[in-house]
Amino acid sequence: MGKGRIFGSVAAFALMLTAAVWYGCGSSNDQGISFRALGFFTSGAMDTGDAGGCASLQDTTVFPKPGDERGFLGLENNLVQGINVNRVDLSYHINGATLAIPNDVFALSTRLGPSSGQETTPSKIATQLVLVSESIFQFLNDNSSRLPDLPFSMVIFATAVGTSDSGDEFHTNRVSYQLLFSARSGGCAIATPTPGESVAGGSGTTTP
Repeated sequence: MGKGRIFGSVAAFALMLTAAVWYGCGSSNDQGISFRALGFFTSGAMDTGDAGGCASLQDTTVFPKPGDERGFLGLENNLVQGINVNRVDLSYHINGATLAIPNDVFALSTRLGPSSGQETTPSKIATQLVLVSESIFQFLNDNSSRLPDLPFSMVIFATAVGTSDSGDEFHTNRVSYQLLFSARSGGCAIATPTPGESVAGGSGTTTP
């Protein structure tokens, strides 16, 4: 084998090794297999799902409010090492709106233990998020002329981000939450039918 062929083989091997090392470091997004978002729940016990809520465009300043039993994001670590969760990236979409709603970030400082159970820290938890901050509510009110007529829904997308003990960054799968804006002011009210009448989608009155 000639020297040129030997040097070429060595260079190819070095390139493959460099690529393997690079691939194993930095960040990972495996579609929520190693680090999973389980959806939203009404409490940290994760026994009841929470698909959505409602708000008043002007009178609600943050959602959910402290003490509300909603907006708990379930997270699960399937790695054999721990993950330190540092934030949840939030994005928003309103059908029929003529504006792009800015993204937001909810800062976290929580740890998920390894899936092997070798730590006392659990590998699965639920933590309550502020899904719509005061600044996002202010943005919506400042641009209310570019929103659809009430009632309308805003879909909130959430992706948690954490760093494993080995230093790799992991992103969960994206989960969604639907927030109904039913009134401009006066609280969040869903119409209650009078006797002999019915309202599509159920009845009742909810105050966030």
